Amino acid sequence: MEMDCIRTQATLSAVHDKEHVTDENAEVARAHCAECGQCRAFAANLVALDALPAPLAPSDLADRVMVAVSAIAAEQSAGQQAVLPEDSNTASADTRPSSQRFEWFVGRNRWKGFGALAAAAAAVVVIAVVVSRAPAPQTAGIQTPSPEAAAPNLTFSNDASGKSAASAPAATPAPARAPDYLTYKARVYAPGSLLAGSTAATEPLGTVTTAFAGAGASTPVQAYRSPLADGSIVVPGPDGSRLYVPVARIFSSVRYQLVAGNAVDRFGLWPELPGRFPVPTSPDGSPTFTMAGGDMLGVQTYTAAGVPQSQGFAIAPGTPSTDPAGSNPNWTWWEPLVIP
Repeated sequence: MEMDCIRTQATLSAVHDKEHVTDENAEVARAHCAECGQCRAFAANLVALDALPAPLAPSDLADRVMVAVSAIAAEQSAGQQAVLPEDSNTASADTRPSSQRFEWFVGRNRWKGFGALAAAAAAVVVIAVVVSRAPAPQTAGIQTPSPEAAAPNLTFSNDASGKSAASAPAATPAPARAPDYLTYKARVYAPGSLLAGSTAATEPLGTVTTAFAGAGASTPVQAYRSPLADGSIVVPGPDGSRLYVPVARIFSSVRYQLVAGNAVDRFGLWPELPGRFPVPTSPDGSPTFTMAGGDMLGVQTYTAAGVPQSQGFAIAPGTPSTDPAGSNPNWTWWEPLVIP
């Protein structure tokens, strides 16, 4: 790997981790990504990583670990009891002082007790890992994940032939408020990292219309090209210039971005289907959509008549809060990501 790539990927990682990045370094990274496919792929992978759900251990893992620990402790205890009669019978024949005999007994049996102790310590570590892997509360309007959202929200039923068939996903209750979305050319973005300094050295793209989190009227705000070639944009807001990252999911190794059919002109509004699609009247998507395959997260996708799935697909309402759709109560439409 060339030194320029190393520096660029370090800058990309710093922006991703919300560390301070100067305008100069960001511009250098953007220029390098424009010419380097490897670094563009690195930036895309960072965004894809954020889209992955937080891993959760099975809910009964801690119980199973403690059962195993109890069994080990019982086995070790039985082993020690089997030794005690022999030691007590021969103790009278041992002419060493009692303190020396006690030290000998402890040295002989300490590792048996240590096995149970080590197993218990391992259980504590496993339980700590389970707790530490639970999704942490998120900020900037992103909803807090729930433990139930760890697995794909699909249910299955048996048809007349006895075969397992996919059915419509069971919707989860929608949060009262949507994440802090804004739209640029109908495509939906969510808040990312704050950028140091101004956007003067960045190329203007166009305008977004938003009131941010304010209660006043929405107004046009200049959007700028991102220093990263990941599909994000830069929008100056009340707290400074911020990266807004595409709300995206992956299907067949391609990133698809959420497209809004309504004016998401302030934080807290849910994107809706584009107007060309009638809202389905059935949980299985009919008559507008037809059930298709699952995306990278295992979430059911739906195709529209006359639209190849490679050009766009729908997602049903009520996905888990960890899903890119964020428990949207509306049907949503997703199209291949376009770098602004």
